[in-house]
Amino acid sequence: GLGFLFVYTQIVDLTFTADIETIADSEKIAMKGTVKNLKVTDKAVFFDLEGEKIVHTDVILFADSSIYLREGDHVELTGQVEEYKGEKEVIAEKVVLK
Repeated sequence: GLGFLFVYTQIVDLTFTADIETIADSEKIAMKGTVKNLKVTDKAVFFDLEGEKIVHTDVILFADSSIYLREGDHVELTGQVEEYKGEKEVIAEKVVLK
């Protein structure tokens, strides 16, 4: 019973979220959009994600290898919603070029 439920919840795909303002902190989400205001540092990659509904979301990706993103790239990402200085942002776990 519970073992099956645990395995089932691990394989359920996330539906794409357009706006994170109504999403609870620490909730996992999936988003897609266009990379804007890209800033690459030694420790992280920061960018705005312009969604399909023209919703802008701050995204942070802590990459463990080289990242080849450019402004204007269309991406899909999964990550976790967090609040920082009163603003919601996404800590990306995976970013895929589309």
